[in-house]
This record gives sequence, C-alpha cells and structure tokens, in this order.
Amino acid sequence: MVYFFDRKSELSQLEEIYNSPSSSLIVFYGRRRVGKTELSREFVKDKDHLYLFVETKSEELLLNDLELELESITGIRPRLESFDDFFTLLFGLQDKLVVILDEFQNFAKVNPDFFSKFQKYWDMNHRNSSHMFIVIGSFVGMMKKLFEESKEPLFGRATYIFNVKPFTFADSYTFLNGINNFDMEEAMKTYFILGGVPKYLLLAAQFSDPDATSVFRKLFVETQMLTEEAKNILVLEFGSQHKGYFSILEAVAAGKATPSHIADYTAMPVTSVAKYLNELVYRYEIVQKKEPVIEGSSRNARYFLQDKFFNFWFRFIYKHYGTFEIDPAMAETIVYRDINTYFGYAFEDVARELLIKLNREEKLPLRFTGIGNWWKKDTEIDLIGFNESSRDSLFCEVKWKHLSEKEALRIIQELKSKTKKVKGTWNEHYCLIAKKIEGKSNLDFLALDLDDFENHLCK
Repeated sequence: MVYFFDRKSELSQLEEIYNSPSSSLIVFYGRRRVGKTELSREFVKDKDHLYLFVETKSEELLLNDLELELESITGIRPRLESFDDFFTLLFGLQDKLVVILDEFQNFAKVNPDFFSKFQKYWDMNHRNSSHMFIVIGSFVGMMKKLFEESKEPLFGRATYIFNVKPFTFADSYTFLNGINNFDMEEAMKTYFILGGVPKYLLLAAQFSDPDATSVFRKLFVETQMLTEEAKNILVLEFGSQHKGYFSILEAVAAGKATPSHIADYTAMPVTSVAKYLNELVYRYEIVQKKEPVIEGSSRNARYFLQDKFFNFWFRFIYKHYGTFEIDPAMAETIVYRDINTYFGYAFEDVARELLIKLNREEKLPLRFTGIGNWWKKDTEIDLIGFNESSRDSLFCEVKWKHLSEKEALRIIQELKSKTKKVKGTWNEHYCLIAKKIEGKSNLDFLALDLDDFENHLCK
C-alpha cells in the first residue's frame, strides 16, 4: 500500500540543510491534506527527533506532551512549567535533534507569547546549536503572516520556507496506478475532480473503482466523505469573514474572471471584490491572477482558482449544496450535465504540463522560454509558448474531445486567424491537443492526444 510518494526534491533539500553543522528553522506551509506531516515523518524516520502536534488545549497539557517526548529522547522525564523551560532544556542538548512542531499556528490560541519566546531563545542560542526545527502549518494566511510580515517576532528567522503543493498530474497518475489500475482518461478526470491532493487520491484509489464516475459517486454521493471538505478547511482559514470569501470563490469557479464580472455575480461593490481578490491571491494563494502572455498588462488580468479540488467543489458542490443534502442522486445528475465543460478548462493545465516536459526534452519545433494563456477582448488562444530572443512561438488549442482529421484541420485554420491579433512578428508553429485525434500522423502541425501523455508525460 502506498502512503508516501515522491517529494524527492523536498527531501533532497532537507537532507542538504540537515547535513549543515549549523542550526536551521524550516517552515512547511500548504493547504490541508497535501502531505506536510507525512513529508516530515519520511524525512526524520532515521533521525533523532521530537514531534509535537499542537492541539488547541491548555499550555500545561502541551507541556506534558513535550515532557513525554523529551523523556523518549533523554531517558529522563523533565519537569516543564513553562515554554521557557522547554527552550532552555532543548538548546542545552548537545546531540543534533530534529524538532517538529505540527500545526504551529495553534500556539497563538495556546499562548500568544509563544512566538516571542521562540524568537528570544532562537536568537540567543541558534549560533551555538545544531538542532533543526521544522514548523508545519495548514492555515496558509496565518503561517505567511508569522514568517513574512516584518512586525512579527519570527520575521526573517526561517532558514527555508517550503510551500508544499499538491502533486502534478504526472505524479498523481503514478500515485493512483501504484494502488489501482486507472487508465489515462479516467486518471485525468479523477485529477480534475480531486486535484493532486495525496489524501484524496488515496481515498479514490482505495474506495472506488478505477474510473472518475465511481470516484465522484463514492466520495461525494454515497459516503459524502468529501462533500463538506472544502467548507471545513476554508471556514477555519477565513474565520468570520468566510461568507464573503466563499461568494468570491463561487463566482471565480463559475468562470467570472474579472473584478467587474465577479461584482455583478455576487452583487458586491467592485472595491470590496478587489480587496477580497488581493487577499485570495497574495495571502491565501487560493486564487491566481493571470495576465495574457506576450502583451500582458494588469488592466487585462483575469482570476482563476489554483486548487482543482476547490474549483470543482465551488462549481458543483457548494452551488448545489442543498440538493446534495436533500437528494444526492439528483445532485449527481446536475453535476454530470456540465462536468465536461469543466474538464475542458482543467485540461488546459495538464496540456501545459505536457508541453513544458516536451520543451525541456527538446522535443518541440522550438525551445520556448515562456508559456501561458492569451486573450484580447473576445479572442482567446489556449496556450502560447514563446521565445522572445528567437521570435519563435507555438500557438496551441486544447480540446477535451475526440476529433476527426477534418475537425483538427478546421480548428488549426481558426487558430491561424486568431494569431494575426497577437502583437509582434513571430515564427509561428501550431499545436493541437485533444483527447483523441484521428489521423494525427497525416497532419502538418504538432498534434498530441492522450496517447502522448502516456508516452511522454507519465513514463
């Protein structure tokens, strides 16, 4: 059974930091269920370490937990009457120790002075210590505030900050097939629903048949294991302001990509929408602000949900929440009416992942240095890979469809007419990515379908 997978880059960086003779303070932050705790456990499995899950309970009870952890290391149970005692004893230990403090932001509820105490003892002792501290937090906004805002005691103290993100599609596909036998299309649709969140992928592989319909029915309809998942996570993240944030996220998930369109959808003032969007982009990292490539400007920016699970949840579950409670079977029918449109948008991100892989391997007709979406007024191009030095560009359309050779040719002709609106003179190359393209070997442009994802992205 697969419980820990990949994260090779993160583990390599952690080992390099650990092997330094100096002390270090490492921060893991990222949304819940993404595998931060498992990453820390994998890293310390062959190292002396202390682990504390910071529950929101009294300081005395947490100190009791720390006493037990220290006893397992030193063989003697200390008496800790305060966090001052803990830090004094800890920095007095000579042998290198990894100290993991999980859900670190909860110290704010246990003892708000904890962060100042941590700063005090870190500043006094870290130059003469070799200990490695790993602090883990799932409240993204709070963790970024603690370590990135200049007024906070721990600002500037982190040796390295890891933003632990969901898996890419390639890693998600490998993960799913390490447990169950998903074919390419079903794995991709499952990824569009759950994102690359290891916990959700594990549930999908363990508790459903290897197809996306079964995954959705099992996790959202029959057991409803994930029906309230996004709500539970984000209410904790946003606190008392969650209703306003939820309105914005529902609008973005529905395809409202500009502040004015979001304001119309939510009946909120544009100024309020702008404030919420700024927080969602820069503080919480849930929404992504995009500008069209090549000739982008902030005036033309659009907003998109980064997390595929949140995107799916707000588009289909939150919008029909009452129906899921009253008649889950009816809710399932409603979801299926629009799900292919959603898959089409989600497919663009995976297509981008494939093109980046092929670009690194020099398997494209150019070597691009940038890639992204392009739009101008009502004209859109799904992806453009470009190299400003060589003036080469790859214009790409992405279709979640089975296409005949004739349909493929028509799409490329339409694409060529759209490229005339792109600023500048380019050496143009063309690309079509779809679920299936008939006769693609006969086409005089780059044609990629799910077989190519199997052969190139997920090998």
